[in-house]
Amino acid sequence: MHSKLLLLLFASLSAFVNASVTVYTSQAASAAAAQYTVASTDQTVLQAPAPPADFNPATFIQLYDGGMNGMGNPVSGSLLGFSIELSVAAMLMGEKPAVIRPEFLNYCALLEARAGAITIRVGGNTQDKATLNLDGNPNGHTIQKYKGNDAAKTETPEVHFTLDLLLTMAEISKLVNANWFFGIPFVNSNADGNAALVLQNVKSILGKNLLGLQMANEPDLYSINQKKASTYGIPDFMGDTSYMIQNLTIQDPILVGPSVCCMWNIGQLLDAGYLTQFQPQLKYVDVMHYPDNNCASPKEDPQPKYQRYLSHHEVQNLVNPYLPAANTAVAAGKQFMMMETNTASCGGFPGISDSFASAIWAADYAMQMAYGNFTYGLLHFGGQNVYYNPFTPPPTNMTKVRKWTTGAIFYAQLVAAEALGKTGNARVVDLQIDGNSDNRAGYAIYENGVASRLLLVNYVQPTTPNGNDYVATFAVGGAQTGLPSVTPATVKVKYLRAESINSKDNITWAGQTFGAQFQSDGRLQGDFEIITIQCNTADGTCNIPVPGPSVALVFLTDEAVASSGADITQAETFSTTVTTGRAVPSIDQTVLMSSNGRNGSDPLGTTSKSSSKNSSAMLKVGSVWVWGVSAFVSFALAKLIL
Repeated sequence: MHSKLLLLLFASLSAFVNASVTVYTSQAASAAAAQYTVASTDQTVLQAPAPPADFNPATFIQLYDGGMNGMGNPVSGSLLGFSIELSVAAMLMGEKPAVIRPEFLNYCALLEARAGAITIRVGGNTQDKATLNLDGNPNGHTIQKYKGNDAAKTETPEVHFTLDLLLTMAEISKLVNANWFFGIPFVNSNADGNAALVLQNVKSILGKNLLGLQMANEPDLYSINQKKASTYGIPDFMGDTSYMIQNLTIQDPILVGPSVCCMWNIGQLLDAGYLTQFQPQLKYVDVMHYPDNNCASPKEDPQPKYQRYLSHHEVQNLVNPYLPAANTAVAAGKQFMMMETNTASCGGFPGISDSFASAIWAADYAMQMAYGNFTYGLLHFGGQNVYYNPFTPPPTNMTKVRKWTTGAIFYAQLVAAEALGKTGNARVVDLQIDGNSDNRAGYAIYENGVASRLLLVNYVQPTTPNGNDYVATFAVGGAQTGLPSVTPATVKVKYLRAESINSKDNITWAGQTFGAQFQSDGRLQGDFEIITIQCNTADGTCNIPVPGPSVALVFLTDEAVASSGADITQAETFSTTVTTGRAVPSIDQTVLMSSNGRNGSDPLGTTSKSSSKNSSAMLKVGSVWVWGVSAFVSFALAKLIL
């Protein structure tokens, strides 16, 4: 039975395998982690930067009813989405359309509940030479990798994939509202007809859930990575793009480009006529950018870089160079987006990309992109050997611990989804609070001219308890504005918190967490906490405490809460043929903490050096196979259905 309830129920049940059960304990997780040194299990902790000497414990924010100057264009809560490297797509999503990873669905369901949709790109370095095998791969798997022959520092493999990948993506869209970007093989200019085959099948299988087709991936690195001639430049790329459009007979606006990152800038492409020449086929103008890289060998020391990820000015500097191009694209009727980003290329930095610092940084970055007229900004996934993944399955040979690890940066995606909400009308303005302070940030989010939400950031790690908290006092109208005061009588606040800026585990969003390493099934756990603050009706102001370090999301109206799923404590599952309405299946937490086994029997592909095979037991219910379940779970499900 292709039932939403069946599949998502299994997502809520932490899977059992074999006859034995291993109970999670902190000791077991720590011991397991010590045996694996891939980036996704690294426990490096850096020294938090010292608090600023001139820290201001208070700041005032004046808002205006009806809107504010400089607001960004309307955006949706699905702005901060996923960019999944093609070679690891099956590892994350599932090997077949009837074998979808329930944990992946859970993470998606959390975002859908807040934003109304999820934005996912499948592509990356491995898309440019990827081959679609209609008859399947020799090893029977959805993705098969071969050693590549280019000079990319990511050691990019050549990927052969089957229709099962596209069918899996389509099936996911039936279960959660996932919308997709997909990368078209570009390097061979469709000489073998492969690009045409990919385009045809992607469009027909994904249908209305296809947002766009990415034409080329980082073409400004083709010469360096020896994918093209050493003299390859912008005129060559323009010629290749023109040839591909004509050869593939692309007429409708479905393309995304130019996807430059490093050696060329987007202004150079626009000056060369990219937008003008390809206007009929372009839907999105995009760029790809990381604030730093960890590509050197030996790897760089991340400690000197730490302060850059705790700086509002650095976040502003990430977006500011793209503002002219974004405005040009919007004026031409196109959307502008960041196709791929994260903390640092080549996997990120230990102690930064996997710490609470990355969550605060990404929340600030998401709001800055919304303010800068970006429609989407997609956080990249690699394999096991990267630090920056929003979430990661357990290492393949970890036989005693089966759950996933939620990266700190995924919490920022929840925050951004709620801050922007489901209406698609969120307009963001950077308030540049406290004289555009570097150690804090503030954004106002308006919907239809109404001040709906405030997002407040405190980057500072105190050396004494509460030593660097600040209070943000805001007013809507009133005071010296000459306008009536419409400051609400009460507001509701949710906090993104952690023990310290260095924390990797037990980060909380409104009191709920995904737990520690290897402890997540993609569902939030713990007591939900949304705080009601009484405002000062006498003077029309409201005081919001912002602890250090944290992010505070302030809801100014009840409508703002409802339209962003901010009051949802658990993402809902879906009705079935035997159950009407929507249900939230539950299971005793002591049972949820018990699991065993591995995460799949196939070499599911990664761009990391440390990829290897996976294994898991599966149960078939009707025609749907679900990962890693035992007879106990089978019996429990049978009772539910009957």
